[in-house]
Amino acid sequence: MALLGSLNTGASGVKTHGKTMQVVGNNIANVNTFGFKRNNVAFEDLMGNAWPQGASFTEASNGVKIGAVEMDYSQGAFESTALTTDMAIAGGGFFTVVSPSTNKESYTRNGQFSYDKEGFLSTLRGGRIQALKVDRITGESKGIPGALQILGLVDAPQPTGTGIKGTGMKLAANLDANASVKDVPVDPTNVTDNMYNFATSTTVYDALGNTHAATVAMRKRPDLPEQIDPGTGQPIAGTGVSNQWEYYVMFDGASLGQIPGTMVAVGGGFMQFTDDGKLIAATGGSFEAQPGGVDPDGNPLPGGPPRLIPQPVDPDTGVPQFAIPFGGGAPLVIGINLGEGFNPDDPTDPRSGLDGITQFAGSYNVLRTSADGNPAGTLESIFLEDNGTVNGMFDAGYTRSIGRLVLTKFDNPGKLAQVGENMLVETLGSGKKVTGEAGTAGLGEIRSKSLEQSNVDLSQEFVKMVETQRAFQASAKTVTTSDEMIQDLINMKR
Repeated sequence: MALLGSLNTGASGVKTHGKTMQVVGNNIANVNTFGFKRNNVAFEDLMGNAWPQGASFTEASNGVKIGAVEMDYSQGAFESTALTTDMAIAGGGFFTVVSPSTNKESYTRNGQFSYDKEGFLSTLRGGRIQALKVDRITGESKGIPGALQILGLVDAPQPTGTGIKGTGMKLAANLDANASVKDVPVDPTNVTDNMYNFATSTTVYDALGNTHAATVAMRKRPDLPEQIDPGTGQPIAGTGVSNQWEYYVMFDGASLGQIPGTMVAVGGGFMQFTDDGKLIAATGGSFEAQPGGVDPDGNPLPGGPPRLIPQPVDPDTGVPQFAIPFGGGAPLVIGINLGEGFNPDDPTDPRSGLDGITQFAGSYNVLRTSADGNPAGTLESIFLEDNGTVNGMFDAGYTRSIGRLVLTKFDNPGKLAQVGENMLVETLGSGKKVTGEAGTAGLGEIRSKSLEQSNVDLSQEFVKMVETQRAFQASAKTVTTSDEMIQDLINMKR
């Protein structure tokens, strides 16, 4: 009966718009909830009976229902805070959260994080934020995502490196091309300042985290005129050398288990420059005692002072390496990078010969000197980069990357299921899931000391509220009017 159909139609409108008002009210209630995404209601009509229309039949609608309630993932405004643990996503993606009790994964845009009792970066309800570990040497992400522990994190000591992938000691300086030649014998067991032209020091670390002052001393060598072998007519090797310097890597005797207060050279090498002051190559070397030989009568002669004998650089690192017996114990291999020398005979060589040691006219000038490694330390605080890298500041006075937050995106985020507490979970309708580092694969950047505000627009919601109210009232009027018509019909039969 048509009147009963109109009654049902009106009732469906009352029911549907009542639920719509609930959605609108929820949007308004969460206007100040960080990371909240407003919900939109999608309506669908209900099909009823087929009514004859001439020789055909016409489908007549029989009301309305809610087809879906989907989230609007438009970007919310950012609010600055003073907390380093407050984070916001600029762009797509969600923070990835795992419950420590259930090990289940969920997702959120609310970056109001803090530390749980075990020091893990967590949501206000204890879900742990997922991150990748960062290789302390290469700075690259590694492994699979896991919880990121911050408070109470103890960092083991890290010795100064071997030179591979940028580790070890690094020195950049200009050596005065007009410096005087130093040609006095060098005693590696007691190097004095009259044996070299210039020196600079930096701190290195042994395997236990102890600090040692490594000193690199440099001395200018005399030019060697080219000599010709009369037998072959060819230049004699080692002659015809100019623009050459020696360098020595030295430590106080106390660091090596020897006499404190003496400067002991553990090795050294040679640096060759072009006529215009660019580094061609830097080699390694060790001191070797010179044999004394014998006199005409066969009596042994005293040996000469130790001489620096060149050795090939390490083929894996490309830098000179030195084995240093700190405390007289097992040697620790440390690499020293003096710059990438170039081939002056190859115009296609991309290296400049200017990134480390140079030899120009002018005063000796140290541009930079550094060494990696660190003592043991306890994490005190963090700061965040846009790519989600969490950098830790330790009480021993150094900083390093301790993790990189991951974000997760879905093909259809509107189909994620809301489970309360600003959390969402994956559903069949949410589509393909991609987890990765911020700033990659369509994932947004992470902003520190910021929170994403709700994307609820109150003026828009008030308009929607008025529209819903009017639709509800009209549907209610349809119900009452249909009821009156039915009553009239009943009265007509009486």
